[in-house]
Amino acid sequence: MAITYRHGISILQLIIYFPSLFLSIFLVIRHGLRTNSGFLFLSTFALARIVGACCDLATISNSSVGLYIAAAICSSIGLSPLMLACTGLLSRADLSVENVTGRTALPRLAFPLFRILTTVAMVLSIVGLTSNMSAEGLQHPDIKVKIGMILYGVSWVVMMAMLAVVALHKSSVERGEKRTMLAVALTSPFILVRLLYAFFVWFLHNSKFSILDGNVTVQLVMAVLEEFAVVIICLGIGMTLRVRSRVSREDDGEALEPRRSSYKP
Repeated sequence: MAITYRHGISILQLIIYFPSLFLSIFLVIRHGLRTNSGFLFLSTFALARIVGACCDLATISNSSVGLYIAAAICSSIGLSPLMLACTGLLSRADLSVENVTGRTALPRLAFPLFRILTTVAMVLSIVGLTSNMSAEGLQHPDIKVKIGMILYGVSWVVMMAMLAVVALHKSSVERGEKRTMLAVALTSPFILVRLLYAFFVWFLHNSKFSILDGNVTVQLVMAVLEEFAVVIICLGIGMTLRVRSRVSREDDGEALEPRRSSYKP
């Protein structure tokens, strides 16, 4: 089987995500495992995309439905870590508000509950895809896949609500931390387009959005480039953030030293 347009996109993904994986790991190490502000999720996302691209390239020599399903599973995993990476950045802004005012802009349970919501969406998508590992299963997915997609849509709306609440306290966000809100604001339209593509794939019976033989240009424009944009923006912002001291914040995995600056020089 010859290398196709679709395989070319997979090669492009490898070119982008291998450096992204190492850069995100660097940011996790730099900011600390418990105060990584979502960079660990970017590492997970980059790894999932690398595995998915490799599965797609493997179909050159073995056109197996199992490989397409593996690539589809890696694709379904993608939305969850992208949203979690964005809310990880948002949690920095929320912590910054607490450092200044003594109170968080969002309820303490907001971030853990958001993680649960996106994780449930991801699990349902994976379980739905693996319940019928056949070409028919990809064309007519299990209801659990559709429920997972709906939960992803709810997650995006919740993320926007969280951003709006934190933005109302923008004046209390410490200098240098406002860019985390900017990152979420810039990436949210790209995530929405990516989400719409997933909805079209699983809810529409349209040949342009088929997992097996859909329009590759549509996939590139509505999914691949959007993911590139989100990763590049988050990593770019991450490189500009100063290292924050380890604080104790049990709810969302971050520490808490309220009412004082948490920066290291």
